[in-house]
Amino acid sequence: MDIPHDFLHRRGSLPKRDKVTVTDDKFSKPTEIPEIVVYVDQFGNPFRTATETVVVIPASPPPIPPPSAPPVVAPAPPAPKPPSPQPPAPAPPPAPQPTVSSPVAPPPKSSSSAAPSTNQDGTRHGITYSPYKGAGGCKSATEVDADFALFAKDHGVIRLYGVDCDQVASCYAAAKKYGNKLMLGIFDINSIPQAVSTMAAGVQNDWSIVDTVSVGNELVNNGGAQVGQMLGAIEQTRSALRAKGYNGPVVTVDTFVAVLAHPELCDASDYCAVNVHPFFDPNTPSANAGSFITSTVGQIRGKLSDPNKRIVVTETGWPWKGTANGAAVPGMDTQSTAIASIKSSFTSNPADCILFTAFNDMWKKPDAGTFFAEQFWGMSARYSPAD
Repeated sequence: MDIPHDFLHRRGSLPKRDKVTVTDDKFSKPTEIPEIVVYVDQFGNPFRTATETVVVIPASPPPIPPPSAPPVVAPAPPAPKPPSPQPPAPAPPPAPQPTVSSPVAPPPKSSSSAAPSTNQDGTRHGITYSPYKGAGGCKSATEVDADFALFAKDHGVIRLYGVDCDQVASCYAAAKKYGNKLMLGIFDINSIPQAVSTMAAGVQNDWSIVDTVSVGNELVNNGGAQVGQMLGAIEQTRSALRAKGYNGPVVTVDTFVAVLAHPELCDASDYCAVNVHPFFDPNTPSANAGSFITSTVGQIRGKLSDPNKRIVVTETGWPWKGTANGAAVPGMDTQSTAIASIKSSFTSNPADCILFTAFNDMWKKPDAGTFFAEQFWGMSARYSPAD
């Protein structure tokens, strides 16, 4: 999902949250219950009483159990993921390809001359993270550290999308503390030299913590750039980073629809980085989220000039709130089922899957094109303490 670098200027006013979230270890999973809530001022004096829907979330949620094995079905031709904030006319869906038995082959030897991924922890899935407060503004380094304390131990690579909000420096410090790698991102392809300089300063030229650098996110899919522009941006970014001492992978990220239509985006990248969201296919229920990714990755591999190239799903997940998209239904239970299904598809290579996302993104604007779910993709319905 695209995260605009200038979101503070373009984001619409967000509606008041209609649910109260609390944590309680007496509950084993997120639960919604009606409660009478008494609102008090800063001095403890009651000023309003109302019946609210309270979302009770365990302080330490248990691991998601694997779902019952779904019947093996051939998923329908993939549908494109509507981008945010303005859905463009999607590219026509590609012709279906044969389903393969595993989502991604074990990381093969790449034909690229770039150094391999610096990630030495291949046992944990990655996760995306954004340093923005729900009410607007940037999170402080202290707030970023508090966020990492809640999710970092469960994940390997932490994917960022830009360099604003001093996020590179804040996340570098947190990643060093909690033992993560970073996938850094350049959102604006017109500011590549400045972004690379910000990255180098943010990591204090310690590139050992950087797994990958991406340039652009879904720009071809949403009409923000032409394929030729992105190929040039990859080369410009790689050259600028090499000059700063970074020798790891450089990629561009786009939707699977864009990549199937333009596999040269992957051919020019040091590995194939693609966003795959089963929720946006109306024929895919949550239990089949993993098989949808398996089929999609198999189709992508058949399009690459090097079929042994590593493919990393850089965004995938399931919302816990929103409106239904055919068989794809948001919910706490369906999110748990979908995430378990997705993880089961990456049993042999969990590092090739980056889940979306660490926390609910309350700074985003609800939109019918994304089924009013844009704010509610946080793992286990989790809100950031800064919200």
